Parts: sequence; C-alpha cells; structure tokens
Amino acid sequence: MTTQATSTRWAPTPAERARTSELVDDYLEQQVIIAQAHARQARILAEGRAIAEAQTRRGGTGSEFEHPLRSMAAEFAVAGRMSDRTIRARMEWAVDLVDGFPATFALFEEGRISEGHVRAIVDAGSRLDDEDARAEFERIILPRAVKLTAGQLGSVARKLADDIEPLPLEERHEEAMADRSVRVAPLPDGMGELTYIGPAVMVYAMHDRATQMARTIHRTKDGTDDRTLDQIRADVFAEIALAGLPTADLIDQQGGDALTKIKATVQVTVPWQSLTGVGDESAFLAGYGPIPAEAARRLAGEAATWIRLFQDPDTGCLRTVDTYTPTKAQRRFLIARDEHCRFPGCRQPAIRCEDDHTIPYSHGGPTDVRNLANLCRAHHVLKHNSNWDFRHGPGGVMEVISPTGRAVKHKPTPVVRFEASAEIARPDFGSDPPPF
Repeated sequence: MTTQATSTRWAPTPAERARTSELVDDYLEQQVIIAQAHARQARILAEGRAIAEAQTRRGGTGSEFEHPLRSMAAEFAVAGRMSDRTIRARMEWAVDLVDGFPATFALFEEGRISEGHVRAIVDAGSRLDDEDARAEFERIILPRAVKLTAGQLGSVARKLADDIEPLPLEERHEEAMADRSVRVAPLPDGMGELTYIGPAVMVYAMHDRATQMARTIHRTKDGTDDRTLDQIRADVFAEIALAGLPTADLIDQQGGDALTKIKATVQVTVPWQSLTGVGDESAFLAGYGPIPAEAARRLAGEAATWIRLFQDPDTGCLRTVDTYTPTKAQRRFLIARDEHCRFPGCRQPAIRCEDDHTIPYSHGGPTDVRNLANLCRAHHVLKHNSNWDFRHGPGGVMEVISPTGRAVKHKPTPVVRFEASAEIARPDFGSDPPPF
C-alpha cells in the first residue's frame, strides 16, 4: 500500500472514520430515494403529456398552438411555481425516456442510476432511430452506467452511439454545420451572454488557448490583481475577440510577446486507417467525443507533432508510444493513456494535469509509466496530504482507496470506450476479406 505524507494534526480518528462511513452509507441511501423520485416525476409528466395528446386528437382541430399541451404544462407549472416552458421541455424529455429507453428507465425507477446518468444516455442515444439499434445501445451502456460517473458515461455513450449509428458521422457533421452560429442574450445587472456554436475541435481549441493565457497571467499576477482564473479567462477571450490579440498593457505585464506565442492544444486520437484515408472511422477528441475522420485528417496535416500509439487489439490498453526522447515519451504515453485526471469523477484533461508517482519517488517508486498517472493539481495535493491510497494495476487500471476503506477500480477512459464498442454485434463475413 502507498505510504502517504498525511499530517497527523488532521488525520481521522477511528471514531471519525467509522462515522464518515455511516454518513456515506446514509448519503447513498438518499441518492437512491432521490433517483426514484425523479423517475416517478418523469413518469407523471409523460402521462400528463399523453393526456394532452389525447385531448388534441379528440378536438380534431390540429391547432398549431397545441392548446391542450400548453394548458397541461401550465397546470404543472403553476402548481410547482415554475415556468411552463420548463415543464414542456421536461415533458418532452420524459416521453423520450419512458417510451424510447425502457431499460434505462427501469434502472432509473430502481434508483440504481441518477438523473445525470440518464440524461447522458438519452442525449447520446436519441439519434438512434432504429429500435434494434437503440436496444443494443442500452444493452451495452447500462452495465457501465452503474459503475461510471455521469461525466465518464457521457464520453463512452457518445462513442458507442457513434459506432452503432448507421449514418456516417461525416454526413451528420455536414448537416450539423449548417447550424453554426453566434448568438447573444441579455443577462441581468448589465451583463450579457455570447454563445458560439461550431465544430467541436475549434470550440475546445479556443477554450484551451484562452485557458493557457489565463493561467500564465494568473501565475505571474501581482498582489493588486485579485481576479480568479475564470475572470481572467473571460477578459482574455474578450480581448482576443475585439482586438485580435491581448492588449499591449497585458502583453507588457507578462514580458514581451510571450502571450501571443501561446497556441491552442487539443488531443485527438485518430485510427491509422482514417488517417491514411483507407477507412473513415471517427477520431476522438479528448474531453468531447467522436469527430469526423476528415476533420482529423486536416488537423493531422497541420500538426507540429505526431505521436503513434499502439493498442492491444484485445483489451484496448495502450502498449507504447513511438517517440525519440524518453522523458517526453513517458509524458505523451500518460496523456494518451489517461486522457483525464485519474481521480474518480474528475474530468480535468490530462494535458493540464501533473505526473504523479503512485508509489512516491521518495519511497523508492520508479519513474515508470507503470508507476505514473495523471492527477490534476487539486487531487495531486490531496493524494499526498491525506489517507487516500492508490494502487497501480496492469493496463493502467488504478485502484483508488478512500480513507474509510472504500475501493474503486478506475480504468483509463480509452479502455472503457474500447470495451463498450467491442460488444457491438457485427455482421459475420467469415474469414475471407471483402471483395475489394
């Protein structure tokens, strides 16, 4: 077991550890009750909408204003002190869930998954119109829903739905591109909201560049600057949008043109078949999900650095990275293997995390990928200043043990996606290759 540098001043006593365990058990019981209540509300709203639809059919007018539905939504909204628009949206979602995802709803009613998990499943699977395809999607994703966080599940569900979807991502992306836009909306107290809808790679790249600049400023700011990282990022984004680059004053404060040289970084995994044009399997943007192969090929053509990854074809585990410099190779391997901070539930991208020795270097832990993992700054500090224990297993699997003794197996995100996609029923063409 890993030895931690825990401060004895706050280390939990046996009584505190036992009471904490009881509190966690109580919390989990309430979590089940809350999920069951949310499921019951969904069934109620779905039935209310069904009554409104029956009233519409009985009226025979086909009013474009859907008076029965509006009236039904208003009935719930007034009673619940909510907006009827909110109720209508919840009714639509409830019908999609109850009628379109019966197996998911069954788990929801049992309290085994939360509303966050349900939304991740419905959001990813709603585009699967074929009943058999959706049933296969539920068959594969639900066993993982009871083990993963909602954030982890969303990543796996999007990739799984993309693999099952008969319409190629390239075509869907081309249609979705027609909806790209920039919108503004007023907010109270002299504020406003700007929303950009566009290709995921561009969105994540813009956020990354603004974040890198903001972190640079945040690290070097003087005592008179009390802005948070989010506030600095917003200021940087506004300056780039309005002036093209950070203002002269901001550049001077950071020393020369260092800020202007910062470039966006995104992590995209591309199968070699798609990279060379032999195939069109979607690539994967870390922190988002599948992106079209053509978009990935364009990115690869402009990329300053290529890293070849070798996966085990049976397990999805990353084996090695083809690079020259050993220390950089280890870092690139860990970023590709982990994708995110390895603390359960954390979605901080690995490119913004720190390398942690599972067994501390000071206690003889080797600087080896079998003893290294990505942890964000907050969880890195927590690990080395608390009784949280980490054990490194084969294929990058981590066993994370809480101070109360609860153990959680945490697999790297690429492995979880691989295992889900491997369960899709594929046509059996025999051993002979296709005739082309």
